[in-house]
Amino acid sequence: MIEEALRSTTFFLARTLPVVAVAIYAVSYSIKRGYLERLSQLIRPRLGRLGLSEIAAVSFAVCFVSPTASYSVLSQAWREKKLDEKEIIAISFLNSFPSVFSHLYTFFVPFVIPVLGFAGVVYTLTRFGVAFIKSMVGLLLSRKWKNGRMDAEVDFKPISPHQNIFRIALIMAVTYFAVVLASQGGVFDKIVSLLSFLPISPRVLAIAGVEFFNVRSAVVLAAGFMDAGLNWRWAVIGLILGNVISFSARAVKHSLPMHVSLFGRFGVKIVLFNSAATLILDVLFILLLLRM
Repeated sequence: MIEEALRSTTFFLARTLPVVAVAIYAVSYSIKRGYLERLSQLIRPRLGRLGLSEIAAVSFAVCFVSPTASYSVLSQAWREKKLDEKEIIAISFLNSFPSVFSHLYTFFVPFVIPVLGFAGVVYTLTRFGVAFIKSMVGLLLSRKWKNGRMDAEVDFKPISPHQNIFRIALIMAVTYFAVVLASQGGVFDKIVSLLSFLPISPRVLAIAGVEFFNVRSAVVLAAGFMDAGLNWRWAVIGLILGNVISFSARAVKHSLPMHVSLFGRFGVKIVLFNSAATLILDVLFILLLLRM
């Protein structure tokens, strides 16, 4: 049983890891050569036509490459009284799309889509859909409340491809191997029988539960379930459901420390507003997929 699980895991890694590695190296090269920084600078002047303040335009453009640097720009403007709390919250919504875009070349393209295939494309589109809607709300509010001008210079640091590839490969190998062993041992069949009364596949619940601890492991788990026959739609629902289940824990673990460090107690309000909006939109996308 272990030998068969090792063979399956090796085949899975041989099929997906080269694509992941090529994408990661391409992204690292683009940052080192300054291509992504130039893209940010190209976008910035065009944002003025949308009626945004210069600070909002700078923050939005920088966020395509570095969300942390973007929020540092906002924090500086807020502490210098160039922006009030309403506009900060509006711009935080506006930055939703570029924040997700910054993960496109570090997570979705090099990892999610190669691992999940069509389901990965759909899941990526749902993430961008949520972010786009939030950004449109932020755009309307930013234009309504705009106030302030500031120039900003930001340095962009390249990612470490070797470290990322090793970490991703380790997570993929361990998770997929565990999934194959559990499947061969009948673990998931027992879960199916225990939770058969629920109107949703237990495998979907398993994906959502794993995502509470690690999103990459959940993606690999979803890929393993699809190899075993799970429909792509349920795999996507499981991943979105994982966002719903883990949104508060993820906000506390990742978003809250950065926002509090930059904005103090006001950072809690920024995280709460954005998390609540994401939660509502995630639920709506789940309902949409269930009706398909």
